[in-house]
Amino acid sequence: MAVGLLTVAGGWAVVRLFEPPVVEAIRFAPDDGVRAQQKIFDLARRRTRAGPVVLSEAELNAFVSRHLDPADLPFGEPALRLRGDDLAEIAGTVPLGRLLQESPLGALAQALPAGWLARPVWLTVRMRAEIVTEPRRALRLKARRVAIGRQRVPVVVLRLVLDPSSLRLMRIALPPNVETVRIEPGRVVIQGTSPRSRI
Repeated sequence: MAVGLLTVAGGWAVVRLFEPPVVEAIRFAPDDGVRAQQKIFDLARRRTRAGPVVLSEAELNAFVSRHLDPADLPFGEPALRLRGDDLAEIAGTVPLGRLLQESPLGALAQALPAGWLARPVWLTVRMRAEIVTEPRRALRLKARRVAIGRQRVPVVVLRLVLDPSSLRLMRIALPPNVETVRIEPGRVVIQGTSPRSRI
């Protein structure tokens, strides 16, 4: 009886791994990406005007989709949600073969047909943003919840299924003129240091 229950539970979990989560479409225009790029460029060049710099959810999604090299992104079809309380969530697809090859189940990839390995699987990561100072000042996005398909998995799985070059995107170097970064519902608010505090 117990073996049967475990088999059913295991089968249910595997099915959930392949079920796509509910991902709300994020609408953005080409101008959103251009605006985000300009704001980020101004921050990097320390050309911030008085008051905070605000990046909307549409601007960030347009920037990620249109202005980042797809080879640098760990996900296909990325969708970024700004939940508030310094929480962000990104969902996207990853080929099953890539997940298996980077994981302890890498040997299983050799036994599966190429069509299965190319099949996209949804990966969703909820992260909390915090500013860290070691080894250098950066915005760290610390994973708090990870799901493959609709199945929640331990956070440590993220380090097993994504290569280190993908994980580097979870630590973003900050220019010295950025004092705070807050994630609010639908937007990121970046507060720069005042001109006096930089003297």
